[in-house]
Amino acid sequence: MGQYRISDLGIEIKTNSKTLNKNLEPFAASFDYKPNLVLSISDDILLQYMDEYQDYNADVIECEYLTTEYARSLYDYNGFPIKAAAVEYDNSAVLFSAPFEETKVADLLPPDMLFTADAPAVRLINDVFYAYGTPFGLYGDKARDVKLPVKSIVFVDKERFNSLKRLDTKDMVSMFMRAVYHSIRSERTKHTLFMLEKVMRKVKFYGVGDLSDVPFILDRVTED
Repeated sequence: MGQYRISDLGIEIKTNSKTLNKNLEPFAASFDYKPNLVLSISDDILLQYMDEYQDYNADVIECEYLTTEYARSLYDYNGFPIKAAAVEYDNSAVLFSAPFEETKVADLLPPDMLFTADAPAVRLINDVFYAYGTPFGLYGDKARDVKLPVKSIVFVDKERFNSLKRLDTKDMVSMFMRAVYHSIRSERTKHTLFMLEKVMRKVKFYGVGDLSDVPFILDRVTED
């Protein structure tokens, strides 16, 4: 098994996925303590999923399975995974999410600012929410080993928003819950609501219809 430091967690991972192995390289680490997480997939489970999802090869299935296992584990470490692309701006992280659309948000953002394209990890540490680049997901090749305080979360929805808008609780709860990966188990949903209550006090939420002027948006959503 390889050893990795991801989202401030020591993780041991066993994988035959060429995609994931390549994406993991920048996160390699050595540690002599019990890992926080151990991720692997058994041959039986891999074969089961290959039989169920015949349009996908073993590499994709293994990558997605381990991504899901990692995402679920974040809830045990005061965190959550969110469907978003994250950019670095003014020493902070701004997350862009399109939970109700098929928009590939990462393709609309400046690539030199992007530090994860698919599903950044967010963890609450010492009363600060941090976003992390992670190597998981099929777009893990765009991730950098970055840890930044989250300044804002911007929801992209052309049907709801004509221009950039600061969101109140009524506007953003459904979008946040849709954007956060959580299983159907009730304790995961309860944890997500618990984290939502905390994140609303620490992070600004915005809505925008399109990303045609990203520099303007970043200036506005990072204002104190």
